[in-house]
Amino acid sequence: MKRLILMAILLAAFACKVEKTNGTYKVEGPTPEAKDAAAKAKENAAKAGNDLKRETKELGEKIKTGAEAVRDSEAAARIKSGAREAGQGIKQGAGELAESAGKKLEQAGKAAKKSAKSDTTSTTVTETTATTSTTTTRHR
Repeated sequence: MKRLILMAILLAAFACKVEKTNGTYKVEGPTPEAKDAAAKAKENAAKAGNDLKRETKELGEKIKTGAEAVRDSEAAARIKSGAREAGQGIKQGAGELAESAGKKLEQAGKAAKKSAKSDTTSTTVTETTATTSTTTTRHR
């Protein structure tokens, strides 16, 4: 679209240029051909803009329809239910693990109590004696 406008401006500029006999150029008002070319370029630019707008709108509608179809598809429903089932399975597994750990801790506690009742306590006393000696040396 930018190219189209640029070409229209260049065409208008060249169509307005008139060469004099002494080698100089003078720009006069646009000739009828230049006016026609500018009007045609304007129409083409407007048409191109409208076509682009329409095609973009159609593409957006196709994408939206496709996304809705995927969302409502059987595969999406299966994925959703599978994720829900996986979440429930994880929760159930964590609960079973906690119960199992609780049972093992309870068994370990009972074993420790039983062991404490059957053991006799004996105390051993150890004495340590330290001897210190001092030596004095005289220098003459």
